[in-house]
Amino acid sequence: MKRFIAAGIACLMLTGCGNGSSSQESESSSQLPDYILALANDGYDCDLTQLNSNMMYGQIFDMVNNYEPYMGLSVRVKGNFQYYKDPAGKDYFSVFIPDAAQCCNQGIEFVLKGEHTYPDDYPQIGDEITVTGTFNAYDEYHAIYCQLLDAEIVSVVPAGGNTNETQTN
Repeated sequence: MKRFIAAGIACLMLTGCGNGSSSQESESSSQLPDYILALANDGYDCDLTQLNSNMMYGQIFDMVNNYEPYMGLSVRVKGNFQYYKDPAGKDYFSVFIPDAAQCCNQGIEFVLKGEHTYPDDYPQIGDEITVTGTFNAYDEYHAIYCQLLDAEIVSVVPAGGNTNETQTN
């Protein structure tokens, strides 16, 4: 009986290893994990606007820390506009998503397509924005950062504002 239990545990341990996909699936870049496919909506590969704040925060966390499967996917995300200028003078624009407790943020940088000038062509810091773009990751200062390229801000709701004041860029 002990051998049977030990053999059963060994089988469970072996099946727990790996990702469960065949070598054919892992070689195909068109095969996306189910948890990413479930986010497809309204023509976007990853529509995060349909998620509640906890799920969106968790999904952004996964995208930032496990970026490879998301590379090149079209993404739509809603959050608060943030701006940062690094000591070298480079501008960074991002959409930040707070967790449910409003104590932590996860964000994704975005790069608008075309030529734009800050602050003229951008919302106010803290405004709620919906951004679309193509997911990308890049190496800068010996770290990997995620961004949405060719991004568009598709809606803006002023911070503390009324949804009737929504603007579309």
